[in-house]
Amino acid sequence: MQKEKTFYGLFLFMSIFLMPVYASANMVWPSLYIAEGMRSWYVILTGLAAEIVFVKYFLKESLLKSALIAFIMNLVSTAFGIFLIPLSGFIGELLITPFVYDTFHPTHWLMSYALAVLTNVLIEGFTVKIIFKHKFKKMFWWLCAANAVSVIICALFHGLYMENIII
Repeated sequence: MQKEKTFYGLFLFMSIFLMPVYASANMVWPSLYIAEGMRSWYVILTGLAAEIVFVKYFLKESLLKSALIAFIMNLVSTAFGIFLIPLSGFIGELLITPFVYDTFHPTHWLMSYALAVLTNVLIEGFTVKIIFKHKFKKMFWWLCAANAVSVIICALFHGLYMENIII
């Protein structure tokens, strides 16, 4: 039984990595657009401003420390999010593609949006938990709200400006 599980796991792993490159890239396009948008100056500034306010209000920190916390958690989420957002989109696409094949169907954009928000929340939440010793449970919902704003800006602005994209 263990040998069968190992074989199936290895088969799945090899199947994913032996797919043609164009098929792999095509599966994560919405997430790639979002990840690209997360590096835009207006998204970064909007996200920082929103998160400074949220940190100040919900974690009861000084304005300077709130700015520091927001800056560090965004720095870490940018560094890891460039890789993890497309990866989360790829995993999500593996789950949804059997039901809705069109990569740019609104369901794929919504799933990519939700996974990008969740990915950022997890990265930022654990960064603040580890570095600044705040409880993750206390931050989860306001991090979701703050990241929802940043990611929707990415999806809307970058999605609307791309050719043949309808959100």
